[in-house]
Parts: sequence; structure tokens; C-alpha cells
Amino acid sequence: MSDRSFPSGHNGGPPLDDPAPDRPGRCRDCRHWQPLPENLERDYEYFRLGLSRRRVKRPTGFCDRVLLGNSKIPAFSGTVGSFSCANFEPAPPKPAPKGGGFVTIWRGNRILWKGPEDQIPPRIRDDDEPGDP
Repeated sequence: MSDRSFPSGHNGGPPLDDPAPDRPGRCRDCRHWQPLPENLERDYEYFRLGLSRRRVKRPTGFCDRVLLGNSKIPAFSGTVGSFSCANFEPAPPKPAPKGGGFVTIWRGNRILWKGPEDQIPPRIRDDDEPGDP
């Protein structure tokens, strides 16, 4: 028998909900943070993994509303994406990319073209004729 006491109606199993995170969100997910260009992140990742011999400094973005220490006044600071502060506001979700789907264009019983949607040749895209040629 367990020496722990459970509240009434509890069967002693694990908690159903994950505990809430103690830390605020990270800068990379905050609406205030401005990252550097992606190529700098990629270069650093290659260096970190040992795929590149060229030394690359850890890239930092910047935020003009970061709260440092116990201060209540927002400040401008360079921060890495994994930094977290008390002024976190989640960024809105990025819109889903449009296009890029794979299409098959038929004319009657025959396939005229197959490929990515954004690479449809102009001769097929400009052809307005609905019937068979």
C-alpha cells in the first residue's frame, strides 16, 4: 500500500495533463524578436556539427523589448533564439505556403503535363481551349 494519500476519486495513476512550463517562451517564438538571416544560422549549424572548418560566431538576433534581470523597463538587446525573458508574447502562426502542389493536366483521355504547380509551362497555362485539340 502506498504511503501517499490521494484526493477523493483519484485512482493513484499518473497525472493526465503535462505540467505547465516554468520558463517563459523562447525568443525564437516571440513576436518582438528579430532573427538574423537564415544563412547565418545555417553556417553556424554546419560549424557546430563539424561540417565546416570555418569558425562561425553563434548568431544572435535582437529585441527592443527584452526584460533583463529584475528590471521592469524593456531594453534593446542582442539575444540568441534560446534566450527567454519575462516579456514573451507568442508570435502569430506563419501562414501555410500556397502552391507547390503536384498537378496532372488532362486533355480528354491524354495527359498533357505532370509536375509541380508553380512550374506549369506557359503554353499549357495560357491555353484557354476547354475541348480536345
